[in-house]
Amino acid sequence: MDFDLESLKKHDEWNESYYFNFHDKNNDLTAFMRIGNKVNKNEKSMFFFIMSPQQIAGIKLETPCDDNPLEIAGLDYQELESGKWRLKYNGSIFDPRGEVPQEFKVKMDVTWEALNPVMDYVDCVDEKQTEMSSNVASEHYEQFGKAMGKVEVDGEVFEIEALGERDLSRGVREWGSPKMWMWINSEFSRDAAFNITKLSVDEGDIDAGYFYTGSANQPLTKSDIDLKFDNGIPSTFKMNLFDKNGSQYSVDGEVIRFGMVPVDEKMILIETISKYDWDGKEGYGVAEFLVGKP
Repeated sequence: MDFDLESLKKHDEWNESYYFNFHDKNNDLTAFMRIGNKVNKNEKSMFFFIMSPQQIAGIKLETPCDDNPLEIAGLDYQELESGKWRLKYNGSIFDPRGEVPQEFKVKMDVTWEALNPVMDYVDCVDEKQTEMSSNVASEHYEQFGKAMGKVEVDGEVFEIEALGERDLSRGVREWGSPKMWMWINSEFSRDAAFNITKLSVDEGDIDAGYFYTGSANQPLTKSDIDLKFDNGIPSTFKMNLFDKNGSQYSVDGEVIRFGMVPVDEKMILIETISKYDWDGKEGYGVAEFLVGKP
């Protein structure tokens, strides 16, 4: 292999990232959150967002590293057992769209539990693609699951019974390295879900992911995505996904609402809750797009 993993681990931008999301269909409430640690840079970062018909609000910040890599600024992850996590948040989030950002007080306490085996992206890519993606993540794992618990926003309590996705990535995280990425997931039921990453770098595209239909993860090796924009924001997308066994999945997606997370001076992360149709089955999940700032 042409790149040296041990050298990458010494890179200033070496990062370990823990991301979770869930969407509660009954309450039409979406939450997504991330904790990242760049130990060589002494930087720990987080974001936490909630999207609903009433608000699209969140918080993003950085602090120095400490001895608890899974807790920062009111956001706290606890791994209870393999595939089972307790996710807590106690703090403020902000809607920046007004002249004065609107503040919301949030308390969250949910248990997130896996519904499929962990998917390792190594199962989807060859050695060349692994090297091509080394400035985004050397290791990348995905899993979908259910989330149960409570979210309280300004005193209003939502009983959460949701489905969502988590990912764990380790590697150099240079936000400006890819020209674009699309990270798309949907849960149709506790027995059917998919995840796809399409990463565009100077050398070409890297496609990876899984489609789970109740028995096993089918590694996805190719994704054709026809993405339409509305005023610079993704609006609809048609996908043809291909797995290692030659099966094809046709999925249509439609963005319901979105939040924007600035990541550096050049790039912005657009996180959406989107509605999906796969052979007449309705699903919901987060579709994430990393694009250049307008």
